[in-house]
Amino acid sequence: MNLERYEIDQADEFTYRFWSTGPSGRFEMWVRFSYMGQGTFNLGFGATDTESGEVDDLIELRNGDSQKILATVAGTALAFLESHPLVRVYATGSTKSRTRLYQMGINRVLSVLGDYQIAGYVAGREVTEDMGIHFPGLNGQWTPVRLGVAYDAFLIFKR
Repeated sequence: MNLERYEIDQADEFTYRFWSTGPSGRFEMWVRFSYMGQGTFNLGFGATDTESGEVDDLIELRNGDSQKILATVAGTALAFLESHPLVRVYATGSTKSRTRLYQMGINRVLSVLGDYQIAGYVAGREVTEDMGIHFPGLNGQWTPVRLGVAYDAFLIFKR
């Protein structure tokens, strides 16, 4: 994946940090992988809120670098999978529009991710080819990601 990215620092086995830099300033960004069960880790990321000091996944930086941020987070997910080749990484946006943004990013690099399988979760719509990955409380199916299908969440794992 040859996209412009920020340099990352690894805080611990599951936590990474980088800095978004642009016209609105310099913002501390965090990526965290949290265990969900069934060999799956949730990918969460956000900016540090300057007032509370907490990581907030709803902050809109408007720093002109959203593609670079997404490429950095995606690179972090791939690095995590290289270190943990038997796990899956789950990702969804904190809002529907962010999930759509993630999907557009995935679509751009899908052809170069040959070592990985990417599944999309379709909630409440007709789908085919269930991948057999189930989470309690979710009503839908995981299928291999295809162009032209709107997904509600994503899983990525090594083939």
